[in-house]
Amino acid sequence: MKIAFIEPSGKGGMIHYAFQLCRAMANAGADVTLITEKSYELASLPHNFRVEPTIELWDPKPSGRVSTAWWAVAWRKTRRVTRAVRYYREWLRMTRRVRKLAPDLVLLGDIRFPFDLFPLMLLRRNARVLADICHNVHPFSAGGKSAGLFDRSARRAFFYRRIYRLFDFVFVHFARNRDEFVRSFPVPASRVDVIYHGNEEIFRELRAPGVDANTLRRRLNLPANEPVILFFGTLSRYKGTDVLIEAFARMRQKDRARLVLAGFPFHDFDVRKHQELTERLGISDRVTWVPEYIDSAEVAAWMELASAIVFPYRDIYQSGAIHVAQTFGVPIVASAVGAMQDVVENDVSGLLVPTGDADALARALERLLDDPQLAARLGARAAEDARTDFGWDAIARIITARLA
Repeated sequence: MKIAFIEPSGKGGMIHYAFQLCRAMANAGADVTLITEKSYELASLPHNFRVEPTIELWDPKPSGRVSTAWWAVAWRKTRRVTRAVRYYREWLRMTRRVRKLAPDLVLLGDIRFPFDLFPLMLLRRNARVLADICHNVHPFSAGGKSAGLFDRSARRAFFYRRIYRLFDFVFVHFARNRDEFVRSFPVPASRVDVIYHGNEEIFRELRAPGVDANTLRRRLNLPANEPVILFFGTLSRYKGTDVLIEAFARMRQKDRARLVLAGFPFHDFDVRKHQELTERLGISDRVTWVPEYIDSAEVAAWMELASAIVFPYRDIYQSGAIHVAQTFGVPIVASAVGAMQDVVENDVSGLLVPTGDADALARALERLLDDPQLAARLGARAAEDARTDFGWDAIARIITARLA
């Protein structure tokens, strides 16, 4: 089977996902070509599939800290027009490349924008079989009042109903998300299959020699034995970081622990506003911010730094970050929302708390800090689940068998 996988982003979670799935599909016997951005960040890894880093877009998560000054925000808004022109130009180039490759299957990931309907209609005419891996049942909104949330508006649904009709098959992570997808879009249930989100073993391969938890402690000026409660991943509205800050302030152990929030701030996220919240609560000296893209080579060290990792999300369909934590056996506390409930078994492989409940979140974090044996047991089971239940080879077999 000849497969072309299109992933326009060459950096971040989507390309990590695409790489691991392409490798697994190639292991299963498929002839795989990954078409992605020129700034492909995984070029140093060994490949058993072809990569064509030909897409010319922009870095969605530039290195360094993001300015929140008014002029920087205004500039980011005005450049959207030129970026839109470039984006759809690249769609045309990708479609022409697919026509030349003539694959048996064209596979895509998340459909980011409603107006992708029009280039997808053209791609449909040039693909023998067209399939999608739907990471988010309803799209993540990049602008307007819903920026930083999942957009379930009627206007978005109008376009996405037409988008998903173009696909021969759609793969959705976990059964609960498949149920919502089938309710939301007029796609026959027989064309919608369930797959798991795979583990994140890739970060062991990417690890930079000599960078470990102690390296990060020195960089962040953290005492050697201070427990670290870590929030890790893109900073955005739906992730409930304000609830996490409130919870940390209510913890008895806050004076002997450190809350660290590390990740690239999406443009809907006001870092300064959150810092002001820590000041009002009197915990700013116990909170460390790293509002920047975390280099893939350092992810393993960040996992080792954490005494516990927390996902206080208000809303989610699935999360790559929780699979990173699971892979490295970090004790997890997560909101009981979306596929978090499929990845974490409460009191077995992590702790689940009600969404938005700062008191419950504080109690769960205190349990882990007070009981190292519990934390170790939960982390060990999470790592075992990552190796077994969330292996990539099984996911690849489902996809290739369905499309054979």
